[in-house]
Amino acid sequence: MRSRVVAVAVIGSLWSSAAARADGVKVTQELFDQDGWPFLVANYAPDGSRAVPSWRICATDCGPVVATDQFYRPGPTMAGTMFEASATVDGTTTVDRSRAWGGQVTSTAVPTLTGEPKVGQSLTPNAGTWTGGWGDDVSLVGVRACRTPAAQDCRAMTAASIQPGNPSQVTIDPAYAGWYVGAVEHRAGAQSAYPAILYRVPPGQVSSIPAPAPGQTVAVGPLSGPVTTGPDVAPPPAPGTPPDAKGARGSIPVATLRKRAARSGGAFVLGTISCSGRCVARLTLRHGRKAVARRIVLNGRRVTIKVRSGTFPRQATAVRVTVRFEGLRTNASRSVQLR
Repeated sequence: MRSRVVAVAVIGSLWSSAAARADGVKVTQELFDQDGWPFLVANYAPDGSRAVPSWRICATDCGPVVATDQFYRPGPTMAGTMFEASATVDGTTTVDRSRAWGGQVTSTAVPTLTGEPKVGQSLTPNAGTWTGGWGDDVSLVGVRACRTPAAQDCRAMTAASIQPGNPSQVTIDPAYAGWYVGAVEHRAGAQSAYPAILYRVPPGQVSSIPAPAPGQTVAVGPLSGPVTTGPDVAPPPAPGTPPDAKGARGSIPVATLRKRAARSGGAFVLGTISCSGRCVARLTLRHGRKAVARRIVLNGRRVTIKVRSGTFPRQATAVRVTVRFEGLRTNASRSVQLR
């Protein structure tokens, strides 16, 4: 039996409170890149195709325009710096300014793991501490298992990234006997896309998903182990036998649903679905009593979920999007705002 690894990603809160304001440019996301430096996104609302934002760097006063793009990555930036986006439409210029940057995102204490490294025991990851960023950033924590105490061949026992404030608890499977376990933590901006990932790996197999590598925004805790077995647990596979070889070849379907639809011509973009191999997805779009259903075959390709603006009543402000993968129990479903 092949292990099945299912990933369902749901976009998190991507719009700031500025989204409720009148027409104009808005800094919609205050994020940071993998090196811990600012990454910002601005859009002209409600129709982003009408203007491309320009960016200025601000201390006490703002300097000249340094970039004209929806996205801006300034690189190394001093704490206290703010960023101003501007756009001109029909002769009217609007501006919006970010919060003050807090400095490069840096781990000051690594995550820890609660639980005994023994088959059948539960492990819970605990977040460490950080400095820098935007001040409201979040920690996404999980559990990793490595074949050696030197952190070689590390796998994600739980979701590599999970919903903030909801750490995954995992029970150690016999397949991990002899491995070493520890916590892993990914720092993310509060307005990031939060991947909510569920791994379905049959009992007796090791996850085929690599654990995140340590970096400026990824901290790993010390490893404990090796994982031991009790008298009622079957012995682990012989050394050199990869227990998850079949699982590594399994297809991985991914559904990404937006919180707020994007406009593309005369259609709303609701999200994407993809699969690393052959998967069959059943897509349902529903508003009130009206529903639109499609069956989509994915052969290593990515499909954008769109709906024409006239498909549902003009007064419709949201549509319920549901994605189900045939042969799998996991599905993705959320209400996507249209206006």
